[in-house]
Amino acid sequence: MDELEFCVKSLSYPIGMLLEGRERVEGERARIEGGRIVLPMVPFPARCYLAGLVLFNSVDEVDRKRLYDDLAAFESFKLKLLSSKMGKALRPYLTHPREFMTYGEELSIPWLEFQTRKERVEPYLARLRPLMNLPRGEFLRRSSFLGELSVDDGLLLTYLTDDPGEKELINAALGKHNKAYRSAVRTYFLAFKG
Repeated sequence: MDELEFCVKSLSYPIGMLLEGRERVEGERARIEGGRIVLPMVPFPARCYLAGLVLFNSVDEVDRKRLYDDLAAFESFKLKLLSSKMGKALRPYLTHPREFMTYGEELSIPWLEFQTRKERVEPYLARLRPLMNLPRGEFLRRSSFLGELSVDDGLLLTYLTDDPGEKELINAALGKHNKAYRSAVRTYFLAFKG
């Protein structure tokens, strides 16, 4: 998993699944073609946003409706970027993304595979939920079992909760106990800073 897949999956795990095994190619406009995703050479945060949008727009209308809340996550990401120090440099890509995208081939979310992965990580979420009301230090101490998860499973675990407080706690526990996840976050932040 590269930092682009990490970024997209952190916003929408199902949309991020569409990046798996897909070659990344530079081009003038973001599009999906022949097993590849073509992305313009723009700053990484804008590339993540454009990748998410072009993937979202490549799925059929039924899946887009199903993933409407995930689109809201990309829009929230955009607003955070616009209000950040990088906002001015990213503004053209974030406020007028259609100028940097074109229609490509249609994709399908692999829902059966998503369900299989979801069933694999749900027991971890079930083990975490009773610990969520503990003081933060105690929660972190007792959540060491998250060290067993892959980076991908960690991203899915955070995706499965809608509560921002739970997401924050899970991310803190993954960062504390899961070396691979901590390393992936570091790589992601390095790419983010450019």
